[in-house]
Amino acid sequence: MSITDFKKQLEPVRGISKPIVEKVQHILNEGDTTAAYDMEKVIVSAANGPKFKSNLIPNSDKVGKKIIKDNKLSGKGNFPANTYPASKKWNEYFPSGAKGSTLTPKTDLMVGKKRISLKTGDAQLMSGGQNEASATFFVAAQESGTELDKAVQDLGKHINNLLPSTDMSKLGIKGNKGDLQKANKFAEIEILKKADEAHTAMKNDMRKLFNNNASFAQAFTFEAMTGKVKFDNSIGTAEYFLMTDYQGNSHMEQVRKMTDKYVKKIASQVKPDVKFKSSQKTLSQLKSPTNPKGKSGYYTFWSAVGLGVKMIVEEEFKNGDLLTEGILDIFKRAINKALNWMKGFWNKVKSIVSDSWESFISFMALEPQVRFNNNIKWV
Repeated sequence: MSITDFKKQLEPVRGISKPIVEKVQHILNEGDTTAAYDMEKVIVSAANGPKFKSNLIPNSDKVGKKIIKDNKLSGKGNFPANTYPASKKWNEYFPSGAKGSTLTPKTDLMVGKKRISLKTGDAQLMSGGQNEASATFFVAAQESGTELDKAVQDLGKHINNLLPSTDMSKLGIKGNKGDLQKANKFAEIEILKKADEAHTAMKNDMRKLFNNNASFAQAFTFEAMTGKVKFDNSIGTAEYFLMTDYQGNSHMEQVRKMTDKYVKKIASQVKPDVKFKSSQKTLSQLKSPTNPKGKSGYYTFWSAVGLGVKMIVEEEFKNGDLLTEGILDIFKRAINKALNWMKGFWNKVKSIVSDSWESFISFMALEPQVRFNNNIKWV
């Protein structure tokens, strides 16, 4: 936009006059992304970094100096690199490691040693796909101390109807619950029907655990804002949040932990909502341009523990000798064997799932689906 065009847009339209500040703000909002980038350069320039004068921000030199002075910033202005490597922990949630835009730093600019994220208006909390949201979810669950013990206890309530996940490809049964229902096959598979009911109950228990959980919301928001775990507290991690308009009216907040007042303010807008989706089996040999994840069409379901207990009892009666043993003795032995089997199974389950949320959700053959308000008012 030329300076002539800029002046024309400032002229009254059809005789209706608007305050000059409102007109400037309106024009800048139309190209807010470019203007925001300009503001980053203006601030860095004012902090003795590479010199820059904006054609979009009137009196940009004065605006930059005002921001530096009002926020008592000292040191030389600079910019981070375009990308930073993700931490080892973060890469665990990406099949081939985190790549592309997800490696864009949370830090927009630096003044001295301060790593600053700049906000010139309403903006997204975070960008990225499902892997990004999943990684943020697991980090938040861990950092917030969300009660894994409670989830394990709830699993115990449903364990009588659950067994470790069953790969339906071994049974030659293809499709998810919806596919099987459409083909009128789901109701025919009794173990799937019972297990599905228990699985749904477990998912609901887990969702309740996260919904309206202030600590989880704060931890989720903190990581999405700062990238502290994602970038292992490197230059890519933002620790200051600078809010400004295009006249240089600004203030800055330091964010170091999830319980900081400013994090709580932003978290109250975010309100994460977690659902859990059953996973589909993937195979590397099936990956293609049209099937990048290698989806197989086979799903993991949960079979019923009750079926296992029934089999144990039936086996005892089949192998028992009614001539030398009374039916009550066989029945007692069968029940004791079934109870011991259940106890052993539950102990094994607890040893697996009590380690971490990753272990728990992997055992449940689930994927967390996180929804949240991504349009944040930062001031």
